[in-house]
Amino acid sequence: MKLNLLTAAIMTSGLAMFASSANAAMTTDGHGNVGYDTYEECVTAVKDGSAKFYTPYTYQNPKLQAGEATIKKMRLSEVTIPQRVVDNNSLRTSDYSAGACDLGVGQSNGRYGVSGALVGTYVPIAADMPVNVYMDAAGNPVRLSMQQCDNHFGSKFPTPVVSEVKAPEAQIAVTEVRTVEPVVIETTRVIRPAKYSVKEVIIAPEDQIQRVNTTQGTAVAVEGVNRTIIVGEEAEAGILDNTEVEQTFPVIRVPDTDTQRRVVDPNTGKYIIVE
Repeated sequence: MKLNLLTAAIMTSGLAMFASSANAAMTTDGHGNVGYDTYEECVTAVKDGSAKFYTPYTYQNPKLQAGEATIKKMRLSEVTIPQRVVDNNSLRTSDYSAGACDLGVGQSNGRYGVSGALVGTYVPIAADMPVNVYMDAAGNPVRLSMQQCDNHFGSKFPTPVVSEVKAPEAQIAVTEVRTVEPVVIETTRVIRPAKYSVKEVIIAPEDQIQRVNTTQGTAVAVEGVNRTIIVGEEAEAGILDNTEVEQTFPVIRVPDTDTQRRVVDPNTGKYIIVE
């Protein structure tokens, strides 16, 4: 039953599209070219195959305009619309794989557009129409024209038709029975507190640090700059960079035992060497 309903829905949709195309307001010029009152009517005709694509009937060589450096001959479907043009005009595609439905315009800048009868209508342009692609000095496309006659489009890039996206093939629904069992992973993690209470930080050479076992754990003893012994807890070197500390505290750097230390003689005001 579902298949029959689906088939009926597709047939109804197809008939509606055909009727829309058949009733579309269409204008024909003296050369057999056509234009539609609206962009939507033009797109419908292109997609249902009833559209007659525009055929140029004059001949004119291409002509560079200001800001244009080179010309490349291509098929319309080979052109990629620049992203800035897509964004500025809210286009739904950047390619011409399905052709274009362009607003017909008349003469400007020494070049014609479509025939007078089709000006103001939407003209179907085939994806394989040969076009002139005008490039700037950097090789970026800036304008298109019809290759045979150099006639221009409604704007520098004709309005594209969005390609049809093929629907995925119907698939048979399969009922599956799945058994989901919980998986328990045991791990040991060390979580450090976000903040430390720090009185002072002493940075000392490794060979001047003595580790002492106490009832509370391992402590470290460091000989200070004034030859006193300081006992405290050891922390990793990166603790100051990775830990948020709210209070200020002194940072003391203990010199190597081989480094001569200089202090100021209070009597003379000069530096003296301390062994």
